[in-house]
Order: sequence, then C-alpha cells, then structure tokens
Amino acid sequence: MKICHVCKAECEDFVELCPVCGADLTEVEENAAEAQTEEILLKNPVLLASLEDVVSAEIFKDILKDNGIPFTTGDSEDGTMRVVFGGGFVSEDIYVDSADFETADKLYSEFLESETEFDGDFFDDDNDEE
Repeated sequence: MKICHVCKAECEDFVELCPVCGADLTEVEENAAEAQTEEILLKNPVLLASLEDVVSAEIFKDILKDNGIPFTTGDSEDGTMRVVFGGGFVSEDIYVDSADFETADKLYSEFLESETEFDGDFFDDDNDEE
C-alpha cells in the first residue's frame, strides 16, 4: 500500500492516480527519495498562509516549488488539525523566508483569486431540471 501525498488515503501499490482525490501518485514515487534527503532551512521564517484543506495546501506548495521559493510547513507528525478562534480548522501553515515573503505573498494572492468558489445555487441547478 502507498499513501497519497495530498489526501493521505491508502492506495493500492499499482494505482497511478489516487482514487479519493485524483492526485498523480507516479510523480511522488519518482521524487520520494530526493524529497527525503532535502532539508529546507529558513533563516527568518514568517507565516505566509494557513490553508484549511490539504488539496489547496498541496497545490500552493507546488506553486512555491515551481517558482523556486523554499518553504516549510507547520504540519504535525500525527496529521492532526488545530481548531482556531470561531471553530474553524487549519490544516497546514506554510512558512517562507522573510526575504521571499513579498514574492510568495503575491503568488498566494494570485492563487486565492484563481480558486473556484461554489455557492449553494451551483448545486441546486441539477434539481431544477427535474
């Protein structure tokens, strides 16, 4: 069994896509050894973002990687989530070096603008046709 890097679901060894979230599992296998030996040190880490869902967190981390911005996360070893004021959940904190913060913050703003938001009416349209 292998574990999906996005949603942490258990997947059969032979599958190339996660059956839960659709993440590409082949690329992770190829980069697993390299990622384990890579250690990221940030001289002046600052909190860039707190993302509520693991899929968005993984997508944004890929954006940072693609732009050559080193980061680290505040995720815990046991995968637990912490409850924040107002009863919300935060899945993952992403930290960047203070020298990269401005560029990373711009990428984060662009990422937030690109995310699709669905309102309740989106899901009700299928019921109207009946």
